[in-house]
Amino acid sequence: MVVRSCRDCANFEDRRDIDGVAICALHNGPYVCCEEFEPRDKSKNTHNVYNRFCVECANFEDINGIPICAKIHTPGVACDGFKSRLEKANEMQQNNRMKATLLEYAATHLGEWLLGIQPMPAFATEIARKIRW
Repeated sequence: MVVRSCRDCANFEDRRDIDGVAICALHNGPYVCCEEFEPRDKSKNTHNVYNRFCVECANFEDINGIPICAKIHTPGVACDGFKSRLEKANEMQQNNRMKATLLEYAATHLGEWLLGIQPMPAFATEIARKIRW
């Protein structure tokens, strides 16, 4: 098992650069990092808040899915409500592709539909039902 971080969650919004807070849509206190943060990769800018997470700290270890901090802290990891940002992005991308396909087809065949020459095909209707508008 791999330790998941709040930064990879779709419910997480990082506003530390604007308001100085990190927000969770599930109203959990999202975990970012402690005051003793040391970057694992020295080339990263430590002042950039987007790099300041426990999983990016030199003191953080993931041993068989168990998060451990060398400074005897409780490392911040994602809660049970974790929802992958990647899965959400893939869902949005698929939805956008269906919209583009439907719009392209509608644009090329709109005259035929309006004049009643040709009915809307079943596949176009099916795509329209699957889209989240």
